Amino acid sequence: MSLSACGSDDAGKQGRLVLRDAQSLDLAQECGVDLPQCPQGTACIAFKIEGTLRVRCVDESKVCGEIVSCTGGTECAILTSYPGQVICSGKCTSDCDSAVSNTP
Repeated sequence: MSLSACGSDDAGKQGRLVLRDAQSLDLAQECGVDLPQCPQGTACIAFKIEGTLRVRCVDESKVCGEIVSCTGGTECAILTSYPGQVICSGKCTSDCDSAVSNTP
């Protein structure tokens, strides 16, 4: 008896989070549980870009529209947590990352 994921071989693929042209997180203040609070008008948000996790104070209303985008036809979303987490949601059709390892 074998079990398979719902859907097709595309299961387990997710869009890749990428910085929009001319955007950088390098100058944004780092944040987190043991770090100072973010300035008013910003929120502590975690981004995993090019395999590197960055947690920065940014204007949450600009994250998905101006700072990052998602590949493969997926949509940018922010998970409610502390810090907030930016993810790519939906079925990825190209330029995807593997969400889970297939190694037993």
